[in-house]
Amino acid sequence: MGWKVTATTLSCEFVGDFATIMVQPDGTTRCSYVNRYKEAKNTGEKMKNCKWPDCPLLATFREQALAL
Repeated sequence: MGWKVTATTLSCEFVGDFATIMVQPDGTTRCSYVNRYKEAKNTGEKMKNCKWPDCPLLATFREQALAL
């Protein structure tokens, strides 16, 4: 049947918090930190150091997940 989604929780050095990164077999990636704070009242404060959508953590984990 194959895998449907893989995820890992990492300490993000850019925002100073933990984020769960999810990768689907088609290469689509999502970050729980971005999902949580992109529409929050304090978005500017929470997202100012975030590297989304060009995050190296996302790119690295996506490559690892798709290589399996």
